[in-house]
Amino acid sequence: MRKGNIIAGLICAALAVYVIVTCLGYPRAEAYGTGVPGPGLWPGIIAVLLLICSVGLIVVTLMMKKDQFPELPMWTPGTKRVYISMAILLVYMLVLSTLGFIIPSVIMLFAFCQWFHKGAFWKNALISVIVVLAIYFIFKNFLNVPIDFGMFSI
Repeated sequence: MRKGNIIAGLICAALAVYVIVTCLGYPRAEAYGTGVPGPGLWPGIIAVLLLICSVGLIVVTLMMKKDQFPELPMWTPGTKRVYISMAILLVYMLVLSTLGFIIPSVIMLFAFCQWFHKGAFWKNALISVIVVLAIYFIFKNFLNVPIDFGMFSI
C-alpha cells in the first residue's frame, strides 16, 4: 500500500504540473477585455488543489509506520466495479474527440445509470439524453464554451 500511495501521488502530481503549465499558456483575462476570467482559471485552480493533495499523500505516506497501513484486497467485487468504471471512462475519453460530445456522453451516462441504478430502461435512456443535452446547451449558450467537435457535433 505504501508503494501504491507514493506512485499514485507522483502520477497525480505530474498530471497537476502538466495542467498548470498548460494553463499558463492560455490567454489571460486581459486578452478578452471583458473582465471575464480566462479559460485556464478553473483547470489551474483544480490542478493546484490536486498538486497539494498529491504532495500531502506522499508526505503522510512517508511519515506512516509500516504497521499502520491497512491491508486492502485488490480483487473484490467492489474493486472490480471500480476497475470496469475506469476502463469505461478511458474508452469514453478516447472516443470523445472523434465522435463528439453528445453521442458518447449519452451512451456512457446510460451505461452507468443501467449499471449502478438498475432502473427502467426507458427512464435511464430519457435521463441520459436530457442531462447530456442540458449540459451541452448550458455550456454552448450560457457559458459560451464551444463543445462542437467530432464528426457528430451539432
